Amino acid sequence: MTARARTIEPGILGWLGYLVTSALNLPGAYRRELDSRRGRTIVLTVLAVTALAYPVLNRFYFQPFSRNVFPLPFPEDAVVTFMMIFGIMAIGLNIVAGFAGLLDLGYVAFYAFGAYTAAFLASPHFGGVSLVLFSNVPQGFPGIHLPFWMLVPLGMLVAATFGALLGAPTLRLRGDYLAIVTLGFGEIVPVVFKNLSAVTFEFGPIRLVNANLTGGNLGINPIDAPNFFGIKFGASSGIAAVYLGMILLVGAIMIARNLERSRMGRAWIAIREDEVAAEMMGINTVRTKLLAFGLGASFAGVGGVFQASYQGLTTSDFFQFSTSILVLIMVILGGIGNIWGVLAGAVTLVFVDKTFLPYLGQRLAAVNSDLPNPSQFNFLIFGLILVAMMRFRPEGFIPSRQRAAELHHAPPGQAIGSAAALGKAALEHEEALDAISLEQEAAADEGAVLIELESPPSGRPDEEAR
Repeated sequence: MTARARTIEPGILGWLGYLVTSALNLPGAYRRELDSRRGRTIVLTVLAVTALAYPVLNRFYFQPFSRNVFPLPFPEDAVVTFMMIFGIMAIGLNIVAGFAGLLDLGYVAFYAFGAYTAAFLASPHFGGVSLVLFSNVPQGFPGIHLPFWMLVPLGMLVAATFGALLGAPTLRLRGDYLAIVTLGFGEIVPVVFKNLSAVTFEFGPIRLVNANLTGGNLGINPIDAPNFFGIKFGASSGIAAVYLGMILLVGAIMIARNLERSRMGRAWIAIREDEVAAEMMGINTVRTKLLAFGLGASFAGVGGVFQASYQGLTTSDFFQFSTSILVLIMVILGGIGNIWGVLAGAVTLVFVDKTFLPYLGQRLAAVNSDLPNPSQFNFLIFGLILVAMMRFRPEGFIPSRQRAAELHHAPPGQAIGSAAALGKAALEHEEALDAISLEQEAAADEGAVLIELESPPSGRPDEEAR
């Protein structure tokens, strides 16, 4: 019985059983894919194996070659880890902007909520209490210390909650107005975290006097690194953190793909295409958009938890407006609405930003120290890349089929970007058809006049006979 024909039992046990059964059926599913789409399956297999082997190859072959033989822009372990973090965030923003069609310019706020969740619950910041639960930290150590596998769902829950709180009063707005509100939210949250360093507050039994809640400009440091089976996955762990990021990214991809194919995913797409028509068909647009905001924010929460735990610290300076714009550019360049496209956009832009531009700056400095450093103009370069993409390939690197069809088969005269030539050709074709139709109508009118002139007048047949 195939996975599509199976009946999935409700509840968490049914879902887990479905995952186990699907995992057991993977070899057979892979053979079927190899038989039906051999070329595509082989390419994807090579890419997956290369991605899994890259951290090891980079550690033992690529980096030594780049340092000792010839410098090449191979991304280091920290860069690859941030590729995973931004890939998770890009997939989450794709749910909001790609599936539901909502422009969110304050996405970095949810990233901050995830990071500060890890900072509050896995650090000695609150030294007045001592709570160590399932953590490798010794009992009695000051602060709150929860394990990483508990921080991830908590970070998702906190970010999703604030996403819903933001969306509840604002999702009746559309277009530019929604973008402005989310932009304001994204600007407010880092400022709030920055200024909660001397709080005086009293409410019932709760009494705070000059309390340092968020660390102010210095942030919170240190934060417990992820720890599994005695192995730490922090910034000093090398390739171990890369593989943890890969696991989180694969989980994000699986969740996003299931959401896209679900009834909720189809409702998001219907709202994106025409919100009025979707509402007339019985979709609760406010609740559906609220779920898109909450679920998209939860992915940013995961990214924030992983970033704070990996680096071992967090400050409000990490969560600037430019980060929201960077993630949005990843989604647009990669292919809005396509999970693999936005992942490719995230990997590409992180590589360009953190590896290629510094490498290019070093090469230019070796030629002439007075030449400008390209890494200082990264957003200028990203803007130029975005303009070029909008002109020549507006659907992105790997677009969704529906998005590509909309851009390349638009009505004549309405095509954009790389579809302009197609639109022009279609317009010329339509004009030619109109000219032929006019000629046929003129010929038909002329024929009707000739027939009328040749036929005898009706009403006086007896006189014509005489």
